[in-house]
Amino acid sequence: MERLPAHSSLRAQLENSLKQARRRDEAATQAKKVQPKRPAIKLPEDFERGVMLFVEKTHRIAEIKHRHGHRYSANTVRKRGYDARAFCEFLAGKGLQQWPQVAQHHLDDYISVTDRWAAARAYTFLQFIRQNFRLTQRFVRPKLRPKPPAEAVMPIAEIPAVLKRLIGFSDPQAVVAGLFLALFAQTPTRSAELTFGDFRKRDGRVEALFAEQWTPLDPLTTRYLLQLAPAVVADDAVSDTRLFRYTAAYLGRKVGQAVGVPLRPLRLGAVANLIRSGITDRRALHRALGVSLPTLAYVEKVFEWDLHMTVDPEMVKSRNEVIRGERTE
Repeated sequence: MERLPAHSSLRAQLENSLKQARRRDEAATQAKKVQPKRPAIKLPEDFERGVMLFVEKTHRIAEIKHRHGHRYSANTVRKRGYDARAFCEFLAGKGLQQWPQVAQHHLDDYISVTDRWAAARAYTFLQFIRQNFRLTQRFVRPKLRPKPPAEAVMPIAEIPAVLKRLIGFSDPQAVVAGLFLALFAQTPTRSAELTFGDFRKRDGRVEALFAEQWTPLDPLTTRYLLQLAPAVVADDAVSDTRLFRYTAAYLGRKVGQAVGVPLRPLRLGAVANLIRSGITDRRALHRALGVSLPTLAYVEKVFEWDLHMTVDPEMVKSRNEVIRGERTE
């Protein structure tokens, strides 16, 4: 634009357009900065001290977890403090000033204005308060009512459409992690931990070590895995090279975009499909894919009988041998 004459009408038009664009960008930026804030409520001294001690205890838990190599996210630390303060603000709004005034009906009222999950977190906070303050009542833990398995597990008829949408996604990392989720029940958090050392080629097939035992991958997953990381099963592959460059949280968001459905029902649908395929021994599935035993028992309820109690022991033994690669017939 500097090459245009100073008094050029075209230059004036361009400068005017640029100024308008900058003003729009600045206005949009300012709008993003202005976030609605929850009205601040000054807590009574007793409640403020309880929240402070609870937050300190949460930080100590996180430090101990990290020291022993376990995960405990900063988001969890913040959320516990936020939930404790929200409950105390509710109590203060009811006119309460001290912990001995808190009664079961206050926890029941909190359920009515939030939900049972929030009340369950408040109950955990109250159990901590009992250890540090004088409470005159005992509290009943709110009962959490999970969805019936038939509602929580994605129907098998819906999965082909999800897979079609998934493999058409532009990000190969999300595609592979999505296939691990939809076909092998691997959470994005677990997938983000995988390295080249968790894959091998045996008898012409690529296998993955999702948990304790090697699991053969299907042709579709193998194809997209090798497109993402051709050297993953090479003889000279560096075993500690991470398969995915994304963090667990970001990988989870990308997989969610790729599949276009909530991840938990899709994972439970994968578990159900594995059971339908004949892998009906809970411990075999747990060792091969790392799915917890309570989750397996929960999904089995979709079939309206306990598969674990109806499987012929010889069939269980044969299936386990196939999973371990000890037989191919």
